[in-house]
Amino acid sequence: MSVQARPPVVTIMGHVDHGKTSLLDAIRHTTVAAKEAGGITQHIGAYQVEHAKKTITFIDTPGHAAFTKMRSRGAQATDIVVLVVSASEGVKPQTVESIQHIKKAGVQYLVALTKTDLPDSDIERVKAQLTEYEVFVEGYGGDIVCVPVSAKTGDGLDKLLEMISLIAEMMDLKADASASIEGVIIESKMEARRGAVATVLVKNGTLHLGDTIYVDQVSAKVKAMTDALAKPVKEAGPSTPVEVLGWNTAPLIGGLVMATASQPIENQSGEKSVSSEHDDESPTKLKLIIKSDTAGTLEAIENSIVTDEIVVISKGIGDVGEADVLMAESTGARIIGFHVKVPSAVLAMAENMKVKIKTYTIIFDMIEDIQKQVLLLIEPSMNEEELGTAEIVMIFDMKGERVAGCKIKTGEIGRGQLYHIKRGDVVIADPKMKSMKTGKQDIESMKAGGECGIVFRNYTDLQKGDVILAYKIKEI
Repeated sequence: MSVQARPPVVTIMGHVDHGKTSLLDAIRHTTVAAKEAGGITQHIGAYQVEHAKKTITFIDTPGHAAFTKMRSRGAQATDIVVLVVSASEGVKPQTVESIQHIKKAGVQYLVALTKTDLPDSDIERVKAQLTEYEVFVEGYGGDIVCVPVSAKTGDGLDKLLEMISLIAEMMDLKADASASIEGVIIESKMEARRGAVATVLVKNGTLHLGDTIYVDQVSAKVKAMTDALAKPVKEAGPSTPVEVLGWNTAPLIGGLVMATASQPIENQSGEKSVSSEHDDESPTKLKLIIKSDTAGTLEAIENSIVTDEIVVISKGIGDVGEADVLMAESTGARIIGFHVKVPSAVLAMAENMKVKIKTYTIIFDMIEDIQKQVLLLIEPSMNEEELGTAEIVMIFDMKGERVAGCKIKTGEIGRGQLYHIKRGDVVIADPKMKSMKTGKQDIESMKAGGECGIVFRNYTDLQKGDVILAYKIKEI
């Protein structure tokens, strides 16, 4: 055995838009933030930097609440956490979540107060605010290191890296580069040209080109490795993150990387997993087929939509395919995709089968739409846009048909619309219109203030005072 000091693995955590990626951006002198949709980190990335001849490994975790479980895993996989808090905005909901994860994981941490260059920044106010959540920084009843920084000006960055290195030295982090490989999956995804790709953070031992590694029953013959700058490497030692090619399918995020196979488990994230509930025909269930570009995002979406009203029929990594459309058509599900493509042939197939497909590049939008769909299950009329109303003022029979004499009260009533018949506050029927007349003349529509006679197809249970409500369905 050859136990030696290893670089610290540092996780960046905090509230959305408090400058986590911009902080790493400034440290690494790259432009990662500009490449993310909406400027928000949506995948876990791992990077290494050099400071004062010492290496530090950073894991950049997403800040949106949808990624709570990812952040929790990040805290468990790291040595030190940098809790990022905006000096201008202070403690926010995801800040509190991050604090909870840090304390649950029992890891060392320090605070970086960002955006100190803004005119409304108030460092002392934020330090005091942190005490409400039992984060006691130096000068406020504790010994938690707190470093004011500005990604824009670069102020405080050297101090931050210096304090990380100091904490790491005190922790005396060790690893054996000659030991059997141990690691953790930071990210995994399926790519059209390269197949399954996963980011491995080596915890102990050394990973070499040509090695065979296992994550549960998923395996990889390492045929290529690249570092955080996409440069090919032949080996990766402790605390080093590398992207690995050669997997038989995408491994599970957070999975342990070993040199030998462990007991197989079911439903790896790279495989399509069909819910045992997909035969549930309840009309109060929203059935979804979820496709995503990476396993991390796929898991985050699932964790964000856990509710009794939702059944995940199928999930998988990669573009929407014909098999997804066929499954959606047979189960009555709709397909949602995050950062995936829908080939034109698949889109045409879906339109022909009347299968709904919607893709997103911002996870906020996806989750908001799903939440709206769930609300519509509870209150369907929320999805209706009222076009017009008419009151039935008299009923008479003509040539064997029951005619409703109507006065148009609001909007416009026309043929070919959707209708509710309301008696009081209760919808008693949703009939289809057969004809609409003024005198003996057939008409297509009538606006507010006008009068007309309406005959419904196969529906005669009409009463004076009933209201006809015309509406259309709003697409979500």
